[in-house]
Amino acid sequence: RCEAEQLFAQRVAHYAPLLNAVPRTVQLSHAQTQWGSCTAHGAVRLNVQLIKLPPRLIDYVVVHELAHLRELNHSPAFWQVVESVCPEYARLRSELRAVSIR
Repeated sequence: RCEAEQLFAQRVAHYAPLLNAVPRTVQLSHAQTQWGSCTAHGAVRLNVQLIKLPPRLIDYVVVHELAHLRELNHSPAFWQVVESVCPEYARLRSELRAVSIR
């Protein structure tokens, strides 16, 4: 848990300025079906199980959730924000979908 908090905080600190996004909080979650989430109030939640994944997938989830601070949907504008710092997002998204959270 401590390792996850430190790593996720580092990755958020790296990507937030690139996306011009400022989360109010970054929290760990234990969700059964989601790797991450973002609320309309700016809270980013990252599943603690992410720590078991390769760094490229952790970064993709971090970017995905931070992009929701700019676009609270999955519109083409949202995916453009994601792509601006993660051009290989489609491949990473597909790779992540093949991984079970448990």
